[in-house]
Amino acid sequence: MLDSYQDLIEGLTATPSKLRELLGSPVPDNVSNEARSLLAELCNREKVEVRRVQVVMRDRKARLRPIQYEPEVADPSSAPDEPEAMLQVFNNERSELISLLVNLTLRDWDQKVDHDEKGEITLADEIDDHLTWDEEMQERFETMLA
Repeated sequence: MLDSYQDLIEGLTATPSKLRELLGSPVPDNVSNEARSLLAELCNREKVEVRRVQVVMRDRKARLRPIQYEPEVADPSSAPDEPEAMLQVFNNERSELISLLVNLTLRDWDQKVDHDEKGEITLADEIDDHLTWDEEMQERFETMLA
């Protein structure tokens, strides 16, 4: 079990470097509107995921709605305007998420959560879903920038 949780953390840890390789350092201001949109989504969703993990850890009877219905995810105006700033926000939020996850106990990973669409899931399931989305976003960036 512990290995699978470490694999999740390692997968999440790799993303910022992969994105930096794809987007450049710094991310140019003249990226396409599609890239800006993806960066805003990435930035906003990461903020929401950090908050969701915090909620689950605080409230043992936490209930999660599908992440796409979280208000911050659907609001691109909540992200900064500059592409580099968006990536920095993402990186900061990802660091916060990793910090939360590395400090979890095995019991925390197995914490049951009521999900509006999926029924009962664990915190590990939530993080696995987030990593799957993360990998899909990387693929979208790769395709767009190819």
